[in-house]
Amino acid sequence: MAFLACLLVFDLGAGTVLGSPGGRALDPKRVNALDDDARDRLKRAMREMRRRGMRPRVNSTFRSRAEQQSLYSCNRNRRCRARRGIYGARKPGTSMHEAGLAVDIGGVSAGRRRRLTPKGRQTVRIMRKHGFSWPYGLKDPAHFEISARRAGYRSEQAAIKAGQRRWLKNNRSRRRASIRA
Repeated sequence: MAFLACLLVFDLGAGTVLGSPGGRALDPKRVNALDDDARDRLKRAMREMRRRGMRPRVNSTFRSRAEQQSLYSCNRNRRCRARRGIYGARKPGTSMHEAGLAVDIGGVSAGRRRRLTPKGRQTVRIMRKHGFSWPYGLKDPAHFEISARRAGYRSEQAAIKAGQRRWLKNNRSRRRASIRA
């Protein structure tokens, strides 16, 4: 697993930190589960950030429906939300994370009043340049996404369905292999 994480960091580029605010490493399968266009755009944005001397921290990428449900439930509980550092979570079936079209990047804002950091201003500018929107602004400063239509889907629902199918297809064989072992 550590070897895969090293490969993924190399793939996104040296200087890209993959992990959550709690210090857990981000599973490489999550980045690989992104829509191909979103993954390519993210790689280009990460490269540009590193060229500017930034060390971007990718906290979250793809989520399964069950993971989105867990975050949504936690979001509705103030203690859980504070403990996990959640700004907000959409209902399962409505999040672009489930489509593989959204990423969360840490360090965009700071303080209780959520003000953009200088690094955050650069991050927003670079992510926008590479096709990501910043739809919630300071309400959810870490969240960047590509619109489903821009990625070639008819609707958000079609993108989410495709993302979940892609995740199941790519992880079904791994589950079978681990059961046999």
